[in-house]
Amino acid sequence: MASSNSEKNFLNGKNILVTGASKGIGKYVAKELALLGANIILLAQNEKRLDEIYDDIKENTQSEPLIINCNLEKLDEEKSQEIANVIAKEYNVLDYVIHNAATVEKMTNIENISLKTWEKILKVNLTSSFLLTKYLIPLMDLAEMPRIIFTSSGVAFKGEAFWGAYSVSKSGVKVLSEILNDEMDHKKNFKVFNFNPKATRTDMRASVFPAENPNQLKEVKELMPYYIWMLSENSNDSSEIHIEYGDEL
Repeated sequence: MASSNSEKNFLNGKNILVTGASKGIGKYVAKELALLGANIILLAQNEKRLDEIYDDIKENTQSEPLIINCNLEKLDEEKSQEIANVIAKEYNVLDYVIHNAATVEKMTNIENISLKTWEKILKVNLTSSFLLTKYLIPLMDLAEMPRIIFTSSGVAFKGEAFWGAYSVSKSGVKVLSEILNDEMDHKKNFKVFNFNPKATRTDMRASVFPAENPNQLKEVKELMPYYIWMLSENSNDSSEIHIEYGDEL
């Protein structure tokens, strides 16, 4: 991968929303971007974990984080507008959105998945990304290099047995990113990416593959060059929407 940014302070003062920021990839990315000077909007459901990450960022960086406690399963248009209003009041402009929140629930076949579980997965993984994007785009109009990054998966491109609603939701996210990229094409430097981190050492991965040796998986820190590239001016001229760990950029 090419050098992702030559200026280490290019994120100073930038405002970034990270969903699913209380654990896993979202937590790590949020803290690392804060160290690079970004103001992180931490969105997740677990208030205790959010408070801990907020305190960590405040103690170790010069950035100004913000907590948004939200259960994405219950997100609706009214709540989405409220979130946009809070961000607008705090920062005036939103530079980047990283849609990282997701749930897998129980791995099972189509015959045995309940409607309640199906609807929860689609709401958290897909519908919430649509709703937040819909209401946050107006806040990105004043950003110099707006970015929206959706988190993808290998099962977004090819359905596999037992992945059920998760695969359907990630396929939907894939198409959503493509539609949005086409609609934003007229806006200068507005980029939309659909990023597949592939197998990474996280609690979610462990819940799906309990017999897998986590020490054989890459750590989250190995994903950071990709996020930095997507957020930086180095990606301005890229025509790629779908980015995968291992790509040469």
